[in-house]
Amino acid sequence: MITMQTEVFKAGQFEAEGKVALANGKNIPFKSICADNLFHDDAEKPIGSMFSYSYFRSDIEDASERPVIFFFNGGPGSGSLWLHVGLFGPLRIKYDDPEAVNTPSIPPYNVANNELCLLDIADLVFIDPVGTGWGRLLDKDAGERFFGMDNDADCFNTLIQSWLSKYQRWQSPKYLMGESYGTNRAVLLAESLSGSSQGEFSSVGLNGLILLGNAIGQTEGVLSFDTVEPAVLALPSMAATNWYHNKIPGSLEDFIQKAYDFCEDEYLKALFKGATLSEAKRNSIAAKVAYFSGLKKETVIEMDLRPDKRKYLQHVLKDRGLEVGVYDSRFTLPLNKDSISDKMVRDDAAIAQYTPSFMAAISGTYKKLLGITHDRKYYAISNEVGKNWKRESSRSCAKSLAASMRRNPDLKVLFSSGAYDIQCQMGQARYLVNHIGLDLKRVKLTEYPSGHMVYLGETAAKAFADDIRAMVEGTLFSKF
Repeated sequence: MITMQTEVFKAGQFEAEGKVALANGKNIPFKSICADNLFHDDAEKPIGSMFSYSYFRSDIEDASERPVIFFFNGGPGSGSLWLHVGLFGPLRIKYDDPEAVNTPSIPPYNVANNELCLLDIADLVFIDPVGTGWGRLLDKDAGERFFGMDNDADCFNTLIQSWLSKYQRWQSPKYLMGESYGTNRAVLLAESLSGSSQGEFSSVGLNGLILLGNAIGQTEGVLSFDTVEPAVLALPSMAATNWYHNKIPGSLEDFIQKAYDFCEDEYLKALFKGATLSEAKRNSIAAKVAYFSGLKKETVIEMDLRPDKRKYLQHVLKDRGLEVGVYDSRFTLPLNKDSISDKMVRDDAAIAQYTPSFMAAISGTYKKLLGITHDRKYYAISNEVGKNWKRESSRSCAKSLAASMRRNPDLKVLFSSGAYDIQCQMGQARYLVNHIGLDLKRVKLTEYPSGHMVYLGETAAKAFADDIRAMVEGTLFSKF
């Protein structure tokens, strides 16, 4: 990577004050503290920094028992700007299209007051891991200390315990929210906090986990979706995509449910038969998969009745010269006439369009709001971190979640998915919940009319924010 000059790192802490006007009519004053959180080697040399953004409601005399939510994204290699700017910070990206589809990719962008912010009921902490966002790896030889599933979880454990002590918040109800790979991070962190840290015994009680865009099971062999006919888990998201672009009669929810019903019965049984499936039945199944997915029947047959996720992006709207986004299939770009790109993130039809506005918000508007004065480049997604990540854990993410719920009989978990998310499909979340031994009375599954970033679009954003609000206020599990 070429840079203008070597970046000089100087650890800092930045404080500011502000207000956010909520939809309920309340004007909430807050104090923000943004800081580098340094990690040292055995010789006390700084080797890495995680950057945190803490928002405290400032008109509360005693916040010792006030809820706090810790937010982080995934990647691995992603900064926290998506959750921060997308929905939960005091300012939020606003688009002319209320459903935020095919958003403007050029400035100026509208960054406005966020009436859905949760600061009235909880303090909020957003975290950029080492090497992402404004976090930095300070010793190039120390990457393995941070860039791996177990070490990452334990670094978050260290930061959170330090934060709780610094601000005297051990009595606060505590929630972790992770998105995408952040769902893996959240459950490994939950188990690390509950006693499975590599270096020491921890015991931090968590009230809830919020897992958005489930990736648990995608990167490990203990519960591999490859053994569960991935096509069966993917078809409902393809059905949502088809419903959106081809204006299928009826509601989105009804069409998705019909796809689920087909998947769990007729489709799964047909795929199980493999080569013994009769020609007539093969044609019948291909026609139904085509009906739900929006693909041509001939294409489904060519794919052996199992639509490939990446090829689907380029085939479903091929006749219109378009391809859809894997992270939000409502978004489209002109069809890439080359083979499927190996740069799935940067070439994705959704991320390519909405990332510029997020980057402008965090690097410009938010930086000014929070009084951040350094000149660091913000790494929205670090390829370097992702490339060097050790995608192995000494403990299964699925089993970590089950262990945390067993140890903590009051821990509640919200699994949330976007219907148009082809990458982290809602079908995978449903399957996972039903197969890893969880107490289903303490688990909720929600699906929203949006993509990977369920906060893109006012309808989904409000529904998601309302569900998290209800979780913190203790009414979520009684309202379903």
